[in-house]
Amino acid sequence: MDLRDRRVLIWGFGHHGGGLAAARFCAARGAQVSVLEKKPATALGAGGAEALAHGWAWHLGDASHPVFAASDLIVASPAIPPRAWPDNHPPVVPPEGLFFASHRGRRVAVTGTKGKSTTVHIIGALLGWTVGGNSNEPLLEVFTRLGPEVPVVCELSSFQLHYLAADPPRFDATVLTSLARDHLDWHPDEAHYHATKLRMASWGEVCVAAPEVQPRLTADITLLPLVRYRDGVFVGPTGERFATRGDLALLGDHNAHNAGLALTVALHLGLSPAQAAARLRGVRGLPHRLELVHAALGVRFVNDSIATTPEAAMAGLAAIAGPLVVILGGSDKGADYDQLASAVAARGAQAIVIGQTAKVISTALGRWGVNAHRADTLSDAVTRAVAQLGRGGTVLLSPACASFDMFNGFEDRGRQFAEQAIAHGTRRASG
Repeated sequence: MDLRDRRVLIWGFGHHGGGLAAARFCAARGAQVSVLEKKPATALGAGGAEALAHGWAWHLGDASHPVFAASDLIVASPAIPPRAWPDNHPPVVPPEGLFFASHRGRRVAVTGTKGKSTTVHIIGALLGWTVGGNSNEPLLEVFTRLGPEVPVVCELSSFQLHYLAADPPRFDATVLTSLARDHLDWHPDEAHYHATKLRMASWGEVCVAAPEVQPRLTADITLLPLVRYRDGVFVGPTGERFATRGDLALLGDHNAHNAGLALTVALHLGLSPAQAAARLRGVRGLPHRLELVHAALGVRFVNDSIATTPEAAMAGLAAIAGPLVVILGGSDKGADYDQLASAVAARGAQAIVIGQTAKVISTALGRWGVNAHRADTLSDAVTRAVAQLGRGGTVLLSPACASFDMFNGFEDRGRQFAEQAIAHGTRRASG
């Protein structure tokens, strides 16, 4: 893609580096870069400061701003929903589209309502490939740092897939980890969300899909037979047993099933069963994903801030043994919390609710006989949780919701939880 002297508008600069990476990429290729944002550059930290230092024009507003129609190309943040676009607009590409237009190396794509980040991480560890996209390093940063030939495991959200569909990239393999209800604050309905995810299956030479997803795929998709996790053993497509649950350090049977998908990809791309089993033993957990952040006087604090859907939170509940208080709630994505409430009740867990969704989650829990306590802040939630546990157990942050009502992202929420956990543990130990 020739960007020389083209007027490129970065629409949605954001906090997480994707907009900055796109602006750097375009400017390095001779584009005239400008930015359209809701927030001033001074509110976006080091990235905003860099934009001003480069002299990129910074405009406040939305698609009605004159700079929008005057641009030759819109590089749009995937967070911008379809309803925000006017009927007529300049050509558009997501930052990931710029990456795929220039990248020449091998690549695997992973999506799913839950499990995609962990599956990406495991595939990367098994193959020795770089990971990028979505909650990882922006793909354009990977390109700038490592060049066009680097093999990459790409984590792709439904937002990114929506924008990539106009010019779909090709992959050595695509992976679909799960499919449930999510992001109805962005997608017009559940059918649109599901179709956006499922479409990616056809972008790979082969597809690896969780058993519950496979019936949703069309007959032209080349599905690989799966490595299955059964009764504590990983069983290959031809029935060979080559790894056990003890080879995987990650908590939860759901992560064992994610590992099965990752192993399927790794075996297809050339690893022997012995190599795959050996490398599986070296896989360690990711931050904010059932991460034990502190333990003191019989109380464990587990950070599962990445659990932004009810299904992910249910998996977290199932992974923890013993007395449990779960902290739920955050910003609303249009989810249904009834099944989660049922799981909390069946687990015998106590619950504390926070954030924008506190009332609706509390109501759902009440229908299942769980009396949830409301906390105004995360600090208050941790204090209440520790008090409710009494002699010991686990405080689990597994919110089932996004974080943007109270935090700058799930990472910020997880960091603050870890800080509160350590502070409470210190006070308990000294008291």
